Amino acid sequence: MHIREELQINRPLDPGHELALALLLTREYVARLFEQGLYEPEGLSDQQFNVLRILKGGPKDGYLVKEIRCRMIYRFADVPRLVNRLEERGLVKRCENPADRRGSRVQITPKGLALEGRMHGRHDTLCQQVDRCLAADERDLLLSLLERVRNDYRVQLEALAKAD
Repeated sequence: MHIREELQINRPLDPGHELALALLLTREYVARLFEQGLYEPEGLSDQQFNVLRILKGGPKDGYLVKEIRCRMIYRFADVPRLVNRLEERGLVKRCENPADRRGSRVQITPKGLALEGRMHGRHDTLCQQVDRCLAADERDLLLSLLERVRNDYRVQLEALAKAD
């Protein structure tokens, strides 16, 4: 269904507006698929799951909060708050950082590893669902185009940050 029809817009859209709406609406569909099929049944948010995955794949002694932040999908997340909530559930723990006493390292706990392990198969299945409607060459083209868009936005955001 065309974006204008789906959003019940009767007038033509500027190309940039149409692209922005298509990206945002697609993101909402994918996010909802993962929320209903993966995060909500476990009482997690997508950002909390992202932290667990980062810690699972990281060094045994964990990461500093600032290191977690730069690996997050959602770059504007309140990582200390996310870590606090995961810590309250016993899924992560903070440990002293011998290299810098000002910041603690965050590690995934055995309970966090078990939860991530339970969710891993469902995560893989949902990722395959996202991919199923595209041929391999279409997927590669879409990934390339999205990378180009992200790179352009990254440059714009960095320029805005420098101007502040």
